[in-house]
Amino acid sequence: MKTAKENNNGKQDRTRRQHWLPLAAHLQNFTVEGKVQVYQFTNNDKVEFAKTAKQFSTNPINVSVKNDMYEAPGLPVNLIEDGLAQIENAFNAILEEKIKKHKPLSKLDHDKIAYFASSLEFRSLAQNNHLQRTMDKLEEKGRIMALANNSPRAAKEWSKEVSAAREVIFSQAISVALDVNKWQYLDYCFLSPQPLVDIEFITSDHPVSLVDFTADNSFYGKNHWNKTAECIVPLTPDIVLFGNNCGIKGFKEIDYNFVREINYRVLSRAEKMIISRRKISEDENRAIVRREPQSILLHFMNLPKGNIDLVLEKLRKEDRQSKQ
Repeated sequence: MKTAKENNNGKQDRTRRQHWLPLAAHLQNFTVEGKVQVYQFTNNDKVEFAKTAKQFSTNPINVSVKNDMYEAPGLPVNLIEDGLAQIENAFNAILEEKIKKHKPLSKLDHDKIAYFASSLEFRSLAQNNHLQRTMDKLEEKGRIMALANNSPRAAKEWSKEVSAAREVIFSQAISVALDVNKWQYLDYCFLSPQPLVDIEFITSDHPVSLVDFTADNSFYGKNHWNKTAECIVPLTPDIVLFGNNCGIKGFKEIDYNFVREINYRVLSRAEKMIISRRKISEDENRAIVRREPQSILLHFMNLPKGNIDLVLEKLRKEDRQSKQ
């Protein structure tokens, strides 16, 4: 994503093609010779995507793009586009200089990563489609209530109100997600495949996933801040951000099993496609899909009798000792 620039007349050029997957800060990391591998699902078939999906390699600039995706009435041209570009640029510098080199993060680094993860979670076309389906239901319920009360004029006015709200709800949702940033308070652990593991992480058109093995049934759904919440963001084919609220930090290596666990979550969350650096074999497709979901938290914490607080206190004590 590029920041809009001023033209020779001093006016801002408009960026029409807007990507919901960042190019330099995300997709470029999944390229080989400038191309990514795309698996576009056929009839939503994720189970055997290596056989049934439309497969092609392409320049990342052609992936996850939609004209005027972030534009909304009343906002300056490219306001959100330019804001997201600043977030991407800040994150990309941290990715290259700190994360890839396994260097410790400052508080400012942590916050910049939080903005990137939150924007990646809420800026996708899948999220926009979800919001529009919600508006469909809202409009229909309002119309039914108005007509039930013999007020067709009210039904018409209600539809106008909902139509106006449709045009701004996506931009507002992104702004709220950045302002009320749930990623800001999480602990960050960066996961990479062990040296002998020859498979890689994949990404998708909706790459951020949240899993909670307590099967939270609340009205508000899963929360990033739950002790049992596991937040995953694929950053490169070799690095995944594991957000948690259990004090698990730093850089850790994982085996085949958990690389596939993460890829399973990415695949499950995908809307219409997955993206990889290299082609995915049918055998690897089956290995990703045919598995019992497993908790990364339990894998790393090795809970004593399931008492998570004992582990947390131990981690805090080790953290304090390391700072002395």
